[in-house]
Amino acid sequence: MSSMHVTRILKQSPPTAPIGKMFVCVVVLTASCHAFAQAQNMTGTRPEEKRQGVGKIPDPPAPVKVKIEAVGGQQLLRGDIMQSPMLPAPEVVRLWSEEVLANVRISAKVLSLVADLDSHEFAQRQTASARLSDPTVTTEEVFAILVRGNLSDEQRERLLTVAREKVLAIPRGALGIRMQVNGNPEKPGVEVQMLLPDMPAASVLKIGDRIESIDGKPVKTSNDLVDIIQSKLPGDSVKLSVARQQRDEREKPKLDGKGGFVEEHVEVQVDLTSATNLDKFEGQFPTSSRSMVLERRLLALREAEEKFAPATAKVPPISTTAAKPVKKKTVGKQEADMSDKAP
Repeated sequence: MSSMHVTRILKQSPPTAPIGKMFVCVVVLTASCHAFAQAQNMTGTRPEEKRQGVGKIPDPPAPVKVKIEAVGGQQLLRGDIMQSPMLPAPEVVRLWSEEVLANVRISAKVLSLVADLDSHEFAQRQTASARLSDPTVTTEEVFAILVRGNLSDEQRERLLTVAREKVLAIPRGALGIRMQVNGNPEKPGVEVQMLLPDMPAASVLKIGDRIESIDGKPVKTSNDLVDIIQSKLPGDSVKLSVARQQRDEREKPKLDGKGGFVEEHVEVQVDLTSATNLDKFEGQFPTSSRSMVLERRLLALREAEEKFAPATAKVPPISTTAAKPVKKKTVGKQEADMSDKAP
């Protein structure tokens, strides 16, 4: 609204009418704001805007803590879990290492079965695969044959299938405790909350023990302990470095001057049992933790497939030739891709 228009309204309005005065004030205020905005635009400056999400980079979100294990109905949180990528299981990767394969002797029976994997008869190929899956044929022998090469695509595919079955069936060790991560960062480790009956830990550990390392490998979380223990075989012996609470004559924990527990460091040796014995304690041991070892074995198997799979089974490189244009069909507010070929 121009200043001339404002002046004309002022002249026409009776000076004695209260409503007219209010109207005049509103018009004058509006005109002033409009003129101020025009002046700001002419000078290239604008008043500061504080509208949410306009011209501002949002604050970074708070670190997400991931639930990794339930203990006593309570979820333990580990904020750095996404920063530690999962690695292939070393006990699987070493199966095709030179160190292991140098000592592998392949029997004539196994070589004969491998030859049958390339038979023209489907039934004979199936029978050979089943016999190679027998526990009497070691996983090391299967990988040794894959490393030697000189195999048809059919033989490679079937040997990789046999290797996969054998790797996933490798027994896993178990200790037999219920645990939680110690909350004191100055005293890292896993604290024993319960000793499961008829399991190896019951004879060597005590409630309140803090496991600091296993065979020299540090234990900072319960996942660390599960990973180390279940990468070993049932019957394997492991050495546990433990911080044990000292107790008085009434079996109460002794406290130091700061109110903390008085601990002594001991080392204990224990023979592991099979992880299948944990099934009866399923409610106390979450599946997510116990399956981590299997996931790492699967990662190792993918590495083996990339190394030993036949060339025809590998993903071909992306073509550099020009691709046909893709038609797009609008459906509502979304676009659906349609190829030139009919389904």
